[in-house]
Amino acid sequence: MKKIGILFISMLALLSCNKNSPSNDNVPNSSNVVSSTISTSQLPATVTNYISDNYPDATIYAAATLSNSQAKYIVLLSTEEELAFDLRGNFLGDGQDFCHGGGPFPGGDSLHHGHPWHGCPPNWINIDSLASSIKSFVTTNYPNYVIWHAETDSVCPDGSVIEVMIRKPGTRPPVDLTLFFSTTDSYIMVAERIRYPEVPQAVRNYISTNFHTFHQCLMSQQLTLADDSTNYAIYVNQFRMHKRVVLTSGGTLVCEQ
Repeated sequence: MKKIGILFISMLALLSCNKNSPSNDNVPNSSNVVSSTISTSQLPATVTNYISDNYPDATIYAAATLSNSQAKYIVLLSTEEELAFDLRGNFLGDGQDFCHGGGPFPGGDSLHHGHPWHGCPPNWINIDSLASSIKSFVTTNYPNYVIWHAETDSVCPDGSVIEVMIRKPGTRPPVDLTLFFSTTDSYIMVAERIRYPEVPQAVRNYISTNFHTFHQCLMSQQLTLADDSTNYAIYVNQFRMHKRVVLTSGGTLVCEQ
């Protein structure tokens, strides 16, 4: 399972946003917007708390500050999703709407996503190297989506898996879907982010009874398995302890990690 903590990575590069990027009302003068990568430990608590609550299935990989932009912070997640925040840590939207092409991170933006660069997490997978059966599965079953990111992971109750995040062009986080495949490329399930209040009452009852001292993250995952049954992954935390609890729609525990 992904450690739902924060990876403290410091980068010293100073990168400029693409001056030829499409105009964006959020950027006063895109030609003047510059970014500087920072240690993730420099992010305000409002930013890290927002991500922990709304993207508990991901970790913070890198961060940058922007000048001459409504957005002050751009955060790159382990899923290669980019999030933008203002000076006070308020969430603004997709980071790519505020800084385009060539920055603010070493791998660039959507021109580079899914193609890990030197120094990226070792579990990231270049989408070009995904098995043809996985690519065909996406093309056949999700023809309106593109593969955004891929990585190896370990999740209960399936153990080692290949996770493939797909995105419908024109949409923004957190609506991306994550497909899970076995290490032999067999399809396991699809995960869709869902707000905790929207999960079945039986699931919430189990969490309230068994994790009443834990904070329930705002976002959970609805897991639709290959046999069309539905489970739910609920994320809870208490201080430095983070758990992913998987339950059936009827509130029966499947596993926790």
